[in-house]
Amino acid sequence: MKQNAREVDKLVEEYLKIYPYISKEKVGDLTKNQKIAICISDLLSIMPEKEVNFINFRYIKGWTIVKIAQEMNYSQQMIYVVRKKALKKIYHGINHLLKEKS
Repeated sequence: MKQNAREVDKLVEEYLKIYPYISKEKVGDLTKNQKIAICISDLLSIMPEKEVNFINFRYIKGWTIVKIAQEMNYSQQMIYVVRKKALKKIYHGINHLLKEKS
């Protein structure tokens, strides 16, 4: 079943919210969540700085869009553009793991 854009965003956001709390050590049998967290780490290491900053501010620090816009010196509309690009890249990077059986 194909997911719409909002469902995809919500799915990625759920993983980003738990991302800081999942072990990223590549030891033994990894859970699906660990594989996804490792993949997100790898993606963040190659994504543009503004997208990584957004991810850190929004999902690690829990900041509001307004606060992020002020910190990054962008309009709120631009923050939503950055958000969309970042979530799309992460989704494409973890999609193969999402389809994996637990």
